[in-house]
Amino acid sequence: MDINKYFSKVTIINNLAKYETYYQVALGILVSATNTKKIDSDIKLEYALGSIYELIKDLENEKNLESIFNIELQKQSAMDAVQYFANENIQAVKNKELDIENTINKINDNLFFNDLVLDICKENEKNQITKWENIITNEIADAIMNSLLDLEKK
Repeated sequence: MDINKYFSKVTIINNLAKYETYYQVALGILVSATNTKKIDSDIKLEYALGSIYELIKDLENEKNLESIFNIELQKQSAMDAVQYFANENIQAVKNKELDIENTINKINDNLFFNDLVLDICKENEKNQITKWENIITNEIADAIMNSLLDLEKK
């Protein structure tokens, strides 16, 4: 994998912004479907970066990586949101307030995010980019890059 290409400062910021937007919107959909009142919608930086890294690693041999990446990132973010939501709201899952299997199938079939939801994501993405531009400094981007280069050596 070309770490420099996929984890430059700008790419890190853009991917984190997209990931967090999709993740939070997915959580919103899940909360609405179950009438859950309280859930932490903040992502964990290390977890999000790990998820993005694993996604790129899984897709790196795809000839059309550039064209499918955004959809796959949507799916991965939504899956991560479902996992987090299910862990935090196990009773809602047990009570069948949320059909996890159906939700996962919708995500895998690319039916979870409709056009309206994707428009909301696109509008929100700009704010997320600004947020991550303020967090991901050159030093942090370099540290992420060095961490990933070490990981690749193993």
